[in-house]
Amino acid sequence: MSSKYFMLFIAAMLFSCYGVPYDFELDGGMVKKPNTQKGHIIFANCQTTADIHLLKDAAKNFEDELCIEINVENGAFQFPNPRLLAPATLFLIDDASLPTLLSAPEDGWAFVNVAKLGRNDDPFFESRVTKEISRGFAILCGAFMSQYANPLVSCITKPEQLDAIEKATLPFDSLIRIPTYLDGYGISPYEPYSYMDACQEGFAPAPTNEVQQAIWDKVHAIPSNPMKIEFDPKKGR
Repeated sequence: MSSKYFMLFIAAMLFSCYGVPYDFELDGGMVKKPNTQKGHIIFANCQTTADIHLLKDAAKNFEDELCIEINVENGAFQFPNPRLLAPATLFLIDDASLPTLLSAPEDGWAFVNVAKLGRNDDPFFESRVTKEISRGFAILCGAFMSQYANPLVSCITKPEQLDAIEKATLPFDSLIRIPTYLDGYGISPYEPYSYMDACQEGFAPAPTNEVQQAIWDKVHAIPSNPMKIEFDPKKGR
């Protein structure tokens, strides 16, 4: 991992946890450096009780925080040997005969069971599902621990305990463990670059807005006072 990528990675996680800004927008937004990512994670929706947008929102948040690809797909869950859709798969299921949260890290899967989180007309239901998705992701990715007080990854024995936790975000010391653990699944993050840096290093995509266009034009502009090299016949023909 390059030092530049590591600093951007830390900045992204600090922003997600504590609101410390890394302003990609001033430099044209964030782009992915090609061919730096390996593997991906699937969030598989295997139920209809909870809205799929809860999985999609969680996937986007973790992808932004960790610079890993997370796709959401509809699927089916067969216990105890589910069919994996990726090297690491988080299933969202609805089965009253199974526990709330279960992980088989050696097989690359975990599930979150909405049947144990209350009725879907309960005002706390969606919040509980969102928090439990984060907990399921953490346990799948080897990050189910934290030194902070009352974290989302603390011991939860009944769904009402989730209601006392304010946010569905994982603590920083949990997040930072995830990339190393995912390497065991053959998954590695992409390297995030600002559009400015990507232009300067030659892999930026075509601009899509006025800020990027201005950066593109500046980086690729012909110098107003270019360096001139006069031919010296004594040094070559």
